[in-house]
Amino acid sequence: MRHVPVFRWVLSLGLVLIGCSLGLFLATPDLPELRQIDLTVLDEKPDGACTVRWTDPFEHREREAPYLCEAERDAILKAPYFDTDSGFGWDTGFVVAEGSDKGELYSLEEDSDADARIWLSDRLLVAGVFLTIVGVVGGNIRALTRTSGANPEVVRRARRLSEAAGLVAQDHLRAVEAVRMAWAPLHRELLDVDPGRVGAGRGAVEERVAVARRIAGEVGEAVAVRLDADRPEPRTTALIVALRVLVEAGPRARNAAEEGGELAARLKPLLFDAAPAAGRRSLLGAGRSQRRRALAAVAALRPLLDKAEREGRVQQFAQVSVDLLRGPGSDPTGLSAWVDFESRSAEYYGRLAEVTGRSLSAGD
Repeated sequence: MRHVPVFRWVLSLGLVLIGCSLGLFLATPDLPELRQIDLTVLDEKPDGACTVRWTDPFEHREREAPYLCEAERDAILKAPYFDTDSGFGWDTGFVVAEGSDKGELYSLEEDSDADARIWLSDRLLVAGVFLTIVGVVGGNIRALTRTSGANPEVVRRARRLSEAAGLVAQDHLRAVEAVRMAWAPLHRELLDVDPGRVGAGRGAVEERVAVARRIAGEVGEAVAVRLDADRPEPRTTALIVALRVLVEAGPRARNAAEEGGELAARLKPLLFDAAPAAGRRSLLGAGRSQRRRALAAVAALRPLLDKAEREGRVQQFAQVSVDLLRGPGSDPTGLSAWVDFESRSAEYYGRLAEVTGRSLSAGD
């Protein structure tokens, strides 16, 4: 089950509200430039409707016009208390300071629609900012919670180890198969029986075949007669050249290949489960069960990596692979291989028995 990106939606809603607030603010007409003036209230109704007189600050003449006074202002500012002699009251107002209406009395009540828009724009902005903060903070907290325990570096190290382990196993298998292919024609020769030369009946032929098979099963001793450096021939030369790769690599090659194969097999399912933890974005997009398996796999990989790095496994596997890749191509004539064979033939026989002994005894 994939997670629901709640905080992402909250953040998106917050940004939408901020955008609406900005759009509403830009669509609100600007207030004209105003100048504050004193107003003489000539008469006034209880609801604030009044007639006022003021001095035009631009044309320097007195003007009169209806106006909506502040009905809730202090009584001392109203008639007859403000000016007992004239019976007039006092208020303050604004005149337009620019354009064709310059000097005209301006009522702020005319901007009630603009005020409402600005009020709504402010509220949308506050709500948008709040939701944006919640979305960002909550999303980061959730992201940290979801990715807690993940370490992409662990996955990368595990992949390098798995590749080195798998490669050394493959390289050793390739060298072993080269020896088996070179040995195959010699093995068949040991088992070759010509019934025409036996001369006896079916029982005699079967007996001869059984003897040949027994000889093949004891190839460790029988092959020593065939691997003669003084009388090399193409088939034995091919075998010696193939064996030299394993002899040069030494016994550690087989051990490294076995360890590498086992380690690669153990790492494969862990790396599969840990794949989402290779990056925080991929882990965030993983489902709950995938994320749980990934974090468990990363936890299981850590001790394996620590042990492998303490023992220098990656370097060991890489060196053995290099030794195994030197191959027969470096000695096409087989001369140096025969020279090496004469100096340590026991190691060649040992590698041959190691590679072919099981198949010889089981193939008959």
